[in-house]
Amino acid sequence: MKNIFCHLLVFIAFCLSAGVALASQQEDKFIIEAYGGSSTKGAMAVRKDGKLRATLTPNNEIAQLNQMLKARYGTEVEIINKGALSAQSKDLLNGRNFYRNNKTWREEMAASPADLILLNFATNDARHYHFKDTESDYIVSPLQYRAIMSELIRVAQQYGKAVIVQEPHPLCGRAEKWNVAPYVAQIDRLTRDENVPLVPQYQRIQQIKNWQTLMSPDCIHPSDALYQIKAQETFRVLESHYDQQIKAAVNASPAAVPPRSQAGSLSRTGKQAG
Repeated sequence: MKNIFCHLLVFIAFCLSAGVALASQQEDKFIIEAYGGSSTKGAMAVRKDGKLRATLTPNNEIAQLNQMLKARYGTEVEIINKGALSAQSKDLLNGRNFYRNNKTWREEMAASPADLILLNFATNDARHYHFKDTESDYIVSPLQYRAIMSELIRVAQQYGKAVIVQEPHPLCGRAEKWNVAPYVAQIDRLTRDENVPLVPQYQRIQQIKNWQTLMSPDCIHPSDALYQIKAQETFRVLESHYDQQIKAAVNASPAAVPPRSQAGSLSRTGKQAG
């Protein structure tokens, strides 16, 4: 019996030390989680046998952004694509509908290892508001969208995450009637008022000559080429705001980096908050 008890103590000590070692190994990484709808996930349309078919491209924005980040900072930067097809902002906040496999946003952030959160919503919010094709509580006006995005940002920051908000890309063809522009205007004002970094995509892409040719055939989702253009702009904003923080995280030895629960969190300006 005594031997069994001793072996049990040794096993527990081993597990605890292994857990500490794993946590230490993760502390010298910079982890990014990207949340959004189908364009975050990497959806696009292709024409085959005269019909449009939906697919996921491996050359989506987050995958291309991942390559850019690793080329700049090395392998210790990890970006996790948490996009959900057809999701709108309130789905993420409440863990419902297309984010039904998630817990509430507060619970997700409490458990998340991420240093930085990317948020990219508006297109599906505008779509449901236009068609009124979902439950009434999830038909989100531009002003309601602003309030939801503000809450997503606030909760993430409460748990020590830096946040970058991405504008949606413009739509063409019949999807233009969804009228995404008022949502873009609200998120632009929100990020300006709350001093949150913003990735400008909407008007910037509209200024590209014949930008519609960069969309996939459904006029809703980008082509690989436009996903690359979007990734380049997101990378630019990431680098301009968090270059030093990423370098510090990936270059620090495990012993030199305090646990996240004790370390100062990243503020909205990218500096350490005391």
